[in-house]
Amino acid sequence: MQVAGFRSDMAQWNTFAWARNNIVTLFCIIDVLLFIIAAYVLVTTVESDAAAMMLGGYPLPTHQWTRTQTAFTTSLLLDFISWLWTVHKDKSRLFYLAFVINGIPVLTYTLLSSGAAPILLDMHGRRLVTVRYLQWLATTPAMIYIYSLISAVPHDEVVRSMLHGCGVIAFGFLACVLPWPGDAVFLFLSFLCFYWVMVTLRSTIRLAIEDSCLHDGDYRAALEGARLLTTFSWVGVPVVWVLAYGGWIAPWAEEALYQAFDFAIKAGISCVIMHSSLKTFAERQEEKNKAALNEERARTIDALRESARMKENFFAAMSHELRTPLVGIIGLADGLIAGSCGDVSGKVKDRLETMKVSGQRLCSLVNDILDAASLRNESLRLVHDSVALP
Repeated sequence: MQVAGFRSDMAQWNTFAWARNNIVTLFCIIDVLLFIIAAYVLVTTVESDAAAMMLGGYPLPTHQWTRTQTAFTTSLLLDFISWLWTVHKDKSRLFYLAFVINGIPVLTYTLLSSGAAPILLDMHGRRLVTVRYLQWLATTPAMIYIYSLISAVPHDEVVRSMLHGCGVIAFGFLACVLPWPGDAVFLFLSFLCFYWVMVTLRSTIRLAIEDSCLHDGDYRAALEGARLLTTFSWVGVPVVWVLAYGGWIAPWAEEALYQAFDFAIKAGISCVIMHSSLKTFAERQEEKNKAALNEERARTIDALRESARMKENFFAAMSHELRTPLVGIIGLADGLIAGSCGDVSGKVKDRLETMKVSGQRLCSLVNDILDAASLRNESLRLVHDSVALP
């Protein structure tokens, strides 16, 4: 009954995983299509600001965008190769999310390096790369979700964090295009949403660390490294935004740092999830279910073996108890037939012979049972040899 219960739990988990994977696939398709449509509308309806082409003596970093595009293309190719050689179905489906996370930046930096994406000036005189905000808006929910897969974070908390991630980007964009005091209000809202996103990400990795085996120090160290990478790379983007907002860094440095942290965040996810030994919560749950099922099977087998042993001991004990009176019955029958109690009639003698033969047959069966038990206990050795038949 317990084995059946484990199988039922595993079937329910597989059904849930199947529905979740279909939802993820649909989300990735819709996300990419919406980005393509929004980027097309942006490119065809918005024109670049001439003042943004040469800002503070710094031209557009076209070569940097080309190198960043190449880096994201390489990361996407590595994800694709990893997907080809991944045998675990749940982990192979993560490629869909990796395509969103690394594929959309490839399209973004292709538009930037080709000069097709519009470059504007915000209310503070900085370059406003609108297609990058669009890219962040499309990839941030996917990145938050893929981090949530390594632990048992509640789904409602993950959804709230994904919405907070969209709020970070949307409010940050509004803080760029609105004058004071509107920019300050939306900047505060953006940082508030970012705080809750970071709380969820840290909680995700913390739960994964607590759920990992205490004796597996290397695995826990890898999770700690993932937490440090996540914190450093994600916090870097708002830090650069604040430095640029205050005019403390040059436009070229702002752009270079944005690209560096953008690549670190997205490529870091590929390194942590796709190309490392870190396991998703689904993989660990499947391993636990299999281990529990195997343990229950082992206990069941041991119980069956113990039951069989007790049955054999019972038969052996009963056989010993049966053989003693049988031998006495056969001996009494022989004595009566031999006339130890006087002559008996032919009819009575036939009955005694029948009783003697039946007793001998039953005694032979009892001896066979005892011999079989001795063979199982290895107290009786069976010798194969040639014999002469009469």
